Amino acid sequence: MARKSTSSTRKRKSTSKNDRDDAETEDLIEDASKNTPSKAQKTTTKDNATSSAKAIMESSSQIVAAFHSRDNSFLACQVDGGAVEKRLWPYFVRCVVEQREGGEPSKHAALAVAILTNWDRSDSGRGEKLSFVAEDFGSEDLKDVTPSMRTEAFALLLKGMLPPLRETCRETDASYNDVVSIKTQIVQFLITSYSSMELRCKTANALSDRVIAGPLVDLAGLRLWSSVPSRKRYLELRRDGLLRKRYGLFEARQSQKKEESDVAFLPAVVKGVLEAVLDGSWEKENGMDTDSHENNESTDCANKKMYISKSLELIIDLLSYPQTRSNVAPYLASHQFAVLLGLSTLYHDKSFVLFRQQVDMIIDSERMEVVTSTTAASTNEEMQNLPHDDIASRTIYQRAHTLQKLLHRHHLRETSEVIFAGVGRLTDPNWLRGKVALWTEDTLYDVCYRSRLVDDNDETSLGTTEELAQRLGCKRRELLTSILLYHHSSRKSDAVLLASAPLYPIETLLWDPHSVPPGYQYGASPTSSNIMESLSLPKLNARFLSAGDYLLRNFRLFRLESAYEIRGDLVDVVKRMMPSVKADGYTNDSNYYGGATDDSANKDGDLFAKTKFQGWARMGLELKSNKEEKQGLRLIRVDPPKLGERVPANVIAEVVLDLYHCATSLIAEWDEIGEFDNLFLVSVDASKMSGAPAPMMTDRDRRVPDEEDFTFPQRYGIQAVRGCMVLEVRDEAGVVLSDPALAYEEGGRPEPKGKRRYLRVALDPAQYAADAAGHGSPLGIDVYDTFNLVVRRHGRENNFKAVLETIRGLMRGGAMSMYRSIPSWLMPVLLGYGGDPSAANYLSPKMISFASKTAGVNSPNAALDYGDTFIDDAHLKDSFVGCDVTVDGTAVTDAAPVRGAEQGRKKYRVKVIDQGQGKAKVEAETYPFPVLYNGNPIRFTPVQVNAIRSGLSPGLTTIIGPPGTGKTDVAVQIIANLYHSFPTQRTVIVTHSNAALNDIFDKVMSRGDVDERYMLRLGSGERNLQTTSSSSHDFTKTGRVLHVLSRRGELLEKVQQLSESLGVSSAAERGANGAPSYTCETAEYFYLHHVKKRIEAFEATLKNVEAVGKSDNVINEFPFQKYFHLDEGALIFADDANRKVEEVNAVFKELSEYRPIELLRSQRQRTDYLLIKQARIVAMTCTHAAIARAQLVELGFHYDNIIMEEAGQMLDVETFIPLLLQRGESDDSASAHSRLKRVCLIGDHNQLPPVVKNDSFSKYSHYDQSLFARLIRLGVPSIELNKQGRARTDIAKLYSWRYDNLGDLDHVTTKDIFKRANTGLAHTYQIINVDDFEGRGESTPTAYFYQNLGEAEYAVALFQYMVLIGYPPEKISILTTYNGQKELLIDILSQRCGPGTPLAGMTPGAISTVDQYQGQQNDYIILSLVRTKAVGHLRDVRRLVVAVSRARLGLYVLCRQSVFGNCHELRHTMDQYTARPTKLQLVQGEHFPTNRFVGEAIPKECLHEVDTVNDLGTLVHSMQQEYVLSA
Repeated sequence: MARKSTSSTRKRKSTSKNDRDDAETEDLIEDASKNTPSKAQKTTTKDNATSSAKAIMESSSQIVAAFHSRDNSFLACQVDGGAVEKRLWPYFVRCVVEQREGGEPSKHAALAVAILTNWDRSDSGRGEKLSFVAEDFGSEDLKDVTPSMRTEAFALLLKGMLPPLRETCRETDASYNDVVSIKTQIVQFLITSYSSMELRCKTANALSDRVIAGPLVDLAGLRLWSSVPSRKRYLELRRDGLLRKRYGLFEARQSQKKEESDVAFLPAVVKGVLEAVLDGSWEKENGMDTDSHENNESTDCANKKMYISKSLELIIDLLSYPQTRSNVAPYLASHQFAVLLGLSTLYHDKSFVLFRQQVDMIIDSERMEVVTSTTAASTNEEMQNLPHDDIASRTIYQRAHTLQKLLHRHHLRETSEVIFAGVGRLTDPNWLRGKVALWTEDTLYDVCYRSRLVDDNDETSLGTTEELAQRLGCKRRELLTSILLYHHSSRKSDAVLLASAPLYPIETLLWDPHSVPPGYQYGASPTSSNIMESLSLPKLNARFLSAGDYLLRNFRLFRLESAYEIRGDLVDVVKRMMPSVKADGYTNDSNYYGGATDDSANKDGDLFAKTKFQGWARMGLELKSNKEEKQGLRLIRVDPPKLGERVPANVIAEVVLDLYHCATSLIAEWDEIGEFDNLFLVSVDASKMSGAPAPMMTDRDRRVPDEEDFTFPQRYGIQAVRGCMVLEVRDEAGVVLSDPALAYEEGGRPEPKGKRRYLRVALDPAQYAADAAGHGSPLGIDVYDTFNLVVRRHGRENNFKAVLETIRGLMRGGAMSMYRSIPSWLMPVLLGYGGDPSAANYLSPKMISFASKTAGVNSPNAALDYGDTFIDDAHLKDSFVGCDVTVDGTAVTDAAPVRGAEQGRKKYRVKVIDQGQGKAKVEAETYPFPVLYNGNPIRFTPVQVNAIRSGLSPGLTTIIGPPGTGKTDVAVQIIANLYHSFPTQRTVIVTHSNAALNDIFDKVMSRGDVDERYMLRLGSGERNLQTTSSSSHDFTKTGRVLHVLSRRGELLEKVQQLSESLGVSSAAERGANGAPSYTCETAEYFYLHHVKKRIEAFEATLKNVEAVGKSDNVINEFPFQKYFHLDEGALIFADDANRKVEEVNAVFKELSEYRPIELLRSQRQRTDYLLIKQARIVAMTCTHAAIARAQLVELGFHYDNIIMEEAGQMLDVETFIPLLLQRGESDDSASAHSRLKRVCLIGDHNQLPPVVKNDSFSKYSHYDQSLFARLIRLGVPSIELNKQGRARTDIAKLYSWRYDNLGDLDHVTTKDIFKRANTGLAHTYQIINVDDFEGRGESTPTAYFYQNLGEAEYAVALFQYMVLIGYPPEKISILTTYNGQKELLIDILSQRCGPGTPLAGMTPGAISTVDQYQGQQNDYIILSLVRTKAVGHLRDVRRLVVAVSRARLGLYVLCRQSVFGNCHELRHTMDQYTARPTKLQLVQGEHFPTNRFVGEAIPKECLHEVDTVNDLGTLVHSMQQEYVLSA
């Protein structure tokens, strides 16, 4: 038996998302928040930048000792105090600066760094855990440290970790548990380090190269080939000439080094894993013959499992990074690592399911062939464009031919069937296994030996095949057979697997803890202190192996995240419906559902008879089925499979909704269900309900939330869940209600008849095929007769199926289909496998070449049309700092007069000529400015102008927009300039939210220079679109058709009037009700035969008459006198006449665009025509882009430019899909079959990332990374806007440290509103310490529902005070970091400002969480941070930036200052706060608005300091009484 650990049994709490944040154990938190150091801490709290090696060794040893003893209080203080940043990491840097070896202290310090880095669970953005490597040092002796020195220091840090990693120890040794725990810590640190390989530090001029990538890649680099068996190494090096050359140089360098090489890093990990896996004690410890696993396993066993899972996680990561895969994959394959793990007894251990899942992931990753060779670049690029499935097939076929040649040469007689078999038969594992069974064992070994798969005599081998088979507990023949089959059998392609995979989650997936892990639990590990547990989930890295690898990872994560959200919605509905057994139902166990002896008991009638729903849910509805009423669900049609597929083409059913017992408002909600909406059908059998409560949470006195409880189906009798998509909705009269065109018909949408709705739905064909084959439900297709509950979901969160179908379609089409949509210059940058991250920048040689060969793109030497970007010549000169500027050949100097004032606005075409040595010359030409609109009113900064320049140029533009820097205005200017500069091109606008899209769309329309008939808004968000234009029409496709038809009628009326004025027709020829007799077609004939001739004759007359001048009257020659109501004696000059002629021409030109609308009769044809032919600016959200992609591609939609706002809030795949909305086409250009010319991403990666509800997917899989942030991490050139105009200067400083040189616009210092002080408040911003209120700080009424009554009362009282002295309530917003506090604030505010109170009706502009308020702002913000025991998820610096950047004029933060002020991550902001008093200071006697200025001295008698919440409440109460009396 394994030794029992004697260490403390104190365990960590679980983690959660946002409200369920990183919750430390309560005793740990109390010690950390109160700053009560332990005995160990008192001896090691010296914070001296010049600590000696001895002090570092002592401090590090105590950190390691605290880790072994589980002294989490000490570790918490070390992390919050910045021990790594202030002492440990500077030690390694000083070793490099002083050019000395770290020696023994570096080994201890390295372990301490690993422990504290792993303990710190903040991870505010990928790479943030290792941000200390790139941070500036506080000491003077390290201020000149270069990036290369940091790299050397990190290499020294890694070197200190390798000896413990190679240490071996027997399980019977007393130190075994400690050794395994330290190894696990090192492996976890390496996992974190490899995921942060793109970490860069900022130099004086720009971002440096990656700081830590070199040492990490070197660990898993060419040195691994030294550990590959010699015969295999020789074969691989002979195949790849460049690899052979590089390895030769590496060996030469190694031979010159005297010190021992670190070749044993990965081999040590692999050997350690195999030693642990092949340990014979597993069966005794875990009882693998049992179906369940006890939780009382020994600490040694649990730690060993943790070490194995973490090591496998590291190996999986190394296989997924392009930088390491090319060396790691051959090494693992040469030692048959995956085969040995698959044959181990642990692989079948039901108590360690994670191990089997990780081994399967290694097998899939190893066998997923990608281009890793470094041979010819052209071949590499050609292969890179192929789907990885095609590359894998080629590789397997090559191996099969090689095997046949080998067998033919050496074993002809015994293996003849294999030799002459087809490749398809040979790669079939079942067939090949049967043939190999006929070979002798010696023949089998000889074949494997000659194939370089095994070699019992090689020194680098992990053991002979006989020894390995003995340790595995199998026969040698079985091992050799498995090895041969592993390398020569094929697997189904990912596209085939995805095509047959159901898109809707079912009950087995929804409540499978291994596939959809609980969100609240991620990070908890009771056995290895503060090590986040491994999961069998794919990760999103900064770089991907191929386009297929990228899509497959996103597909799996998106599907699982959707399943997690769906599970929560289903749980909520089922709970509210309150299923129970009917009183008159069956009582005999033999008649219960599933327990009857005859088949009739499994029919829906029995289930419906036994289950009733006593409650109700807004999002759920009971499906009734009995003899009197129509069946709730009825299968209608199952279409046969399409050619080459195995699942039905369509499975159509009908669902009957009974709304008789629903309220009118609820009926209206169900009537909103339309085409393509997704519903879920649930089978609930109340007789199967266990009635048991939810299990208890680990190390907590609360039960697991129902949405996270995997026993919920047993507790509530859920038998089956299936999804479906609505195709059609009818009422009882048979009228189709789902047609969107009905809303635009005369009289609007008809009132539905009756209270029943008949829904024609499409079931999942793949799931139906699985059910029919018995692989889904045990009931087979009879399961569709048991559904008694239908559940709907909100629109935005219910679009998962469209995204999954889009990704699956892209996988089916392969990488080449993507390359026809995404240009070749963009794809390598997006996926990160291109060598140069700046290759897509408009200044790169590649893009300059692209621009010179592609139509519709400015040539590099041509002028760029900036339109109305510049206000005047002075603005133009200021925008190009340090450049010589000429306008129309005249030099612009500081002394030159501003032409804009006296000559009017001008538009500019600007050419920038590079003169070398960093100098440039700017030549501008002007052209007339239209008089019908005001133009751009914004005086853009030089950086904003640079962003506009980049956006107008071909290539990829990434714009970082800190809060208040006008990134939306930049986007609008780019859109307008593209519209005017390239009339034949289409621009697509994409945002994350409807609000942001409507904001951009509104600003574009309000400019007035973009014709509204060329603008189109897709999706449902246009309902909230409030424009300032004069248009009375909506901008949906249907709305645009109605506008076109209306406009067509207006223009035809003008044609009719013109015809009558010319005598071509008369009023008698008009149609009914005086309608014009012309159509667009006849109007064109009329123009050609009558109007055009008259215009040509008029123009000829003007040319022939010599005396005609600008001041001469041409009324007699003008042909349209009557139409324009001109008398014979009227005066009209040549210029006026020409303008009127143009007006006539414009009528017929616009009508010609509407002629197809006239010919097309159906509404859908007309809307599709407007979309693909007429619209030039098309706006949509990223969600709608995924939904509509298939339809857009089918219609032939195309576009040339795409601009994405809020790119930092979109998931990676949500940004990727909008780039694929068109089918590529060859236009004889350099665009590689893609029309896309410009891609502009605008966002801020320093603010909150995309929302992912499950912590497992965000923290472990990095699913919350945006493509925008990933590109920034990869080093793609970006433009960071550097002038903010939102907040006061002092408020902006609270977050400006996060950005590069963020300054203020001029109006921040000149406008009176920023100069004035805040009425009644002594400071513009202040942190207010709130002590325990009524003896209590933070509380959790329910799990993760954090509240703080004291801060809530304080926030509401402060709001009341501000309103009572005259502040407009809508100018004040109350924010908090937790939903629980938000609900508490709403409750208290409803009491203090509700009906019957002096401030009745006074409500803030918003009461919201920080996360929900991102993208919004207000003049005054009251912020409650809630937590009093731990910092919580505000430790994420990105959330802090959002929190403190919402205010323009005043920001007042309520918190426990001792907790947040001591957090190392928040120090830049909190240090500014703590420089001011921590008690609220009021200025008495002031009323809004004040005449006091910021910085003005406040008389002492007017200054009032608030001590407690009660003091402020008393003050507000007295003010309210005065307010009532005065009223």
